[in-house]
Amino acid sequence: MKTYIKSILLAGLIAVVVLLFSIHGVAPSLPCVVGQPAIEETRSFSWSGSQRLVLVNRDGAIRIWPHEDDEISLNAKVRIYLVKDNDTAAAEAYADTLFAVTTENDGIEVLTEPGERPDQLEMRVDCDVFVPFGTDLRVTSANGNVHVEGGCGRVEIQGRNADIFVRKPAGMVTAKTTNGRINIMDAPEGALLETVNGNIYAHMRGGPIRADTANGAIVTHLLDAQVEKAELNSMNGGITLVLNERCSASVDARTMHGGIRSDFPIDSSKGVHRRHHLRGDIGSGRMSLHMQTLNGNIWLARGR
Repeated sequence: MKTYIKSILLAGLIAVVVLLFSIHGVAPSLPCVVGQPAIEETRSFSWSGSQRLVLVNRDGAIRIWPHEDDEISLNAKVRIYLVKDNDTAAAEAYADTLFAVTTENDGIEVLTEPGERPDQLEMRVDCDVFVPFGTDLRVTSANGNVHVEGGCGRVEIQGRNADIFVRKPAGMVTAKTTNGRINIMDAPEGALLETVNGNIYAHMRGGPIRADTANGAIVTHLLDAQVEKAELNSMNGGITLVLNERCSASVDARTMHGGIRSDFPIDSSKGVHRRHHLRGDIGSGRMSLHMQTLNGNIWLARGR
């Protein structure tokens, strides 16, 4: 009974923290106006001979597709809204300051808002970007989802209020956001994934993976022998790890308020086999698997 009461109190405390964070952290960053924009226009850019793109955007979605051409092209839909009436002149003046582009070595850096936005304006810049196959990406998006299609090189994404989706990159993936989900498909060289409020889904083809979320579930598929290790951590969410039938792994799984289930026989003769802690080997124990959650179940599932 005492454990049950502690769990209820802990859940209530977490709910209060999330509510306060949403009110004081998330809400101030959301657009405060709706309706028709005072300015709505499309800007287009292109650059040749670049193998790396850095894109920094404050408000708006970013979608990136590789293509066969040898140039980077960016189409941006700009919408500027007035918080107060009769500020059209301020909107027009600020529109003239948008998009600072820097060319450095083999890369292009684009800041959609290089200056400080006036208080009387709100705006959104939605970017559609096309890059040559193999282009390395570093993207920052404060308020807006980021979607990267298959064929890019190394991918680094930093978000705040953003869902992140990356499919079939050619290199390492680093994806971090505060409020949003992360979905990584067929990563061949490892991934570092972090969010505070959101689920993490990862399908790995190689390298190591580390995934951390405070309030969300983690679902990870390790279906290739090239995957080196996995470290998965959640505070309030379950962890599901899907493994190949022929996998060989050293397992260390811990949960405070939850159970642990394995579809594989695990040799724990030299380890631990309890309700909340499982340490042992699947096969010869080649791959290193660490999973930990405070409030959630852990499942080692057999891939189909």
